[in-house]
Amino acid sequence: MTAVVNENDELLGIFTDGDLRRTLDLEVDLKNTVIAEVMTPKGTTIKLGSLAAEALKVMQERKINALLITDEAGKLAGALNMHDLLKAGVI
Repeated sequence: MTAVVNENDELLGIFTDGDLRRTLDLEVDLKNTVIAEVMTPKGTTIKLGSLAAEALKVMQERKINALLITDEAGKLAGALNMHDLLKAGVI
């Protein structure tokens, strides 16, 4: 996944493997397409300081395997994927 942010590190969107597959299905010219046209605006996030169990719950409910982490101002603070939770023994 790739987070898309503005010059203030505020989250604008996310581009995932799912977005890539959908883009390829549409036969979009990847070399001449801006990310804003094919990304998922905002995406699913979790707030900095949330518990790992809460992140897992969100991932399971949304059927996704990664989350972006934002602070209270909506600025990107990090990313978390299912493999991180596996390594930490949460799953």
